[in-house]
Amino acid sequence: MSSPHGAMGPERRNLTAVALVLSAVVMASALIAMRNHFQPPKVPRYEAAGDLQAGVRDAEPAQEKVVRGGGQFEMELRPESRVAGAVGARAFLLRRDEVRAWDPPYSVAVDGVVRISGPVDALFAGIPRGQWEVAVAVGRPEVLPTSPHDILRRRDDDPTFAGWHLVRVPIRLEQ
Repeated sequence: MSSPHGAMGPERRNLTAVALVLSAVVMASALIAMRNHFQPPKVPRYEAAGDLQAGVRDAEPAQEKVVRGGGQFEMELRPESRVAGAVGARAFLLRRDEVRAWDPPYSVAVDGVVRISGPVDALFAGIPRGQWEVAVAVGRPEVLPTSPHDILRRRDDDPTFAGWHLVRVPIRLEQ
């Protein structure tokens, strides 16, 4: 029976509400499926390329790179396989259990290659001389670590596929 003023009855309001909820669920599922197709939540491992070889997973000890004041620091991180979607980086400096946030300028190429470069004096201003590890977390921007504890936890355990990977390069800062 219809109401005299054209208002919807309770059954019709409930049916409309159910239809709206179902269409929202279908739309959210479609968006998640599209995001996972074009930007999977996991990225492949990264490794240092060129002069700064990480060597963390190799059997022999990694060669430390000597970084001198007045020089130029350059580091390139390459994915082991093709990367789809957005990639970001967050850098830290490690010395034993000491972790310092480090904010060098970096760029990410279309193919996922991350490049960090700049003058040593500017990039390492205020950092005590000696042995360090440059530790760069590379992966999906929304899941990159912000806590030093996350870096220490991942330091010795880096799964094959994850939202981010830690690339470590030993350096020795000199005057």
